[in-house]
Amino acid sequence: MSYAEARPLSPPTGWALPATARRALLLAPPLTLAALEIVHPQPDENVQALMDASTWFAGFHLIQLVLAGLVAVSVLLLADTFGRAKAWATRLGIGVFLVFFSAYDAIAGIGTGLAMRNARDLSATQQAGVFEVVKDWPAAGSPFVLSIVGTLGWVVAVGALAFAARREGAPRVQWILIGLAAFFLLGGHPFPLGTLAFGSLFAAALLVVAREIRSGERSR
Repeated sequence: MSYAEARPLSPPTGWALPATARRALLLAPPLTLAALEIVHPQPDENVQALMDASTWFAGFHLIQLVLAGLVAVSVLLLADTFGRAKAWATRLGIGVFLVFFSAYDAIAGIGTGLAMRNARDLSATQQAGVFEVVKDWPAAGSPFVLSIVGTLGWVVAVGALAFAARREGAPRVQWILIGLAAFFLLGGHPFPLGTLAFGSLFAAALLVVAREIRSGERSR
């Protein structure tokens, strides 16, 4: 189905928002998070490198924590466009993403950064001890399980949305972009895959907004 032949978008059903606010919440969070992931801290795995990056490491993940919540709103608004905001896959998936990904971000991101920042005033032996505790949090152990579960929640919600968009007759490029947003995050949120995931979501939302604007202009 071509872009011009696509069915009209379903009217939003559950979000009483002004058009400008709705479009801002659709577009700004995924674009901002996609850009933020480009500067995701990835220090060398040694005590000094992680202490040097600790303040930015904690600060980055605090910002990411807020943006993850806003991106969840973007997904719900996009789902509402296709009448899927109240679907169980959307609600359950986004709920799991918010709870588990946020918990992972707090422990492995903010927690690691703050722990290594506080270790600056300790002896070398104590610093090494703190490092041994936190070094594997981002990619192994119990905190990493939180990341896996949270990511799977994202895949369920966004993947189901891609199928719904296809059933609703959305242009092929649009539902493919939504599907890519689900797929790329399986590789992790730092650059490049995190940028590709959230960037794909932004591009899909931009197509929705562009269609809405064109439809409004034709109806005048």
